[in-house]
Amino acid sequence: MANKENPLVTLQPEEYLERTGVSNVLKDIVTVLLENRPANPIHFINEYLKTSSSSCTGVMKSYKLIRLSKFERKSFMDNLVSAYMNLDSKRGGNNQGITGIDYMKLLKMICIDFPFEVVDEVLGILGKRDTDIVQFEEFLAGINAILLYEDFFCEAEELFSYLDNEKTGKVETPRLLTALGKLGENKTFAMPSREELKLSLEQLNIEEKPSISYGEFCLSLLKIIN
Repeated sequence: MANKENPLVTLQPEEYLERTGVSNVLKDIVTVLLENRPANPIHFINEYLKTSSSSCTGVMKSYKLIRLSKFERKSFMDNLVSAYMNLDSKRGGNNQGITGIDYMKLLKMICIDFPFEVVDEVLGILGKRDTDIVQFEEFLAGINAILLYEDFFCEAEELFSYLDNEKTGKVETPRLLTALGKLGENKTFAMPSREELKLSLEQLNIEEKPSISYGEFCLSLLKIIN
């Protein structure tokens, strides 16, 4: 009785996998896994399956595709192209461009963990109107820029957390400036110099504060690099 209701149970293993489409899915998973080579492959496979699910569409699917691999990996560009094509398909495909509203939604999702003080500033630099059409070159530049901002703020957070040894959420302004002065001697360090930060703090009217928050620190850095 069970066999009549479900004829698949009588198939040989390989035929069952082929007939149900599982073989193609597994091949895709292995291909993408080897392209990205994540540190946690099981988590990666889980995220990939969620991304491939019919319930994951639009901006969320593009976001997940971008997050599948690190910015510096070779596979990142393939994932980025897939993210763009996913949104481009909403307008008919063939590189017709994506809407400004989808582009901005995607950027907001990527910078969700940025300090709130800098989010509007970053989005203002990269922003588009809802009705604008964004082609791939501009999409690529915008995503690359916001991921570079992300790395920069992570570096800033490490420095700030190190100086905030009492975990108060604030660091004494003179101490922060002194630390940057010492770090400025290291030519490979990406942070602005003590003088640049001091000038930026003055422009933001927070240089005279006895201590500043991480968000204020990031905002001042953002003003310098832009």
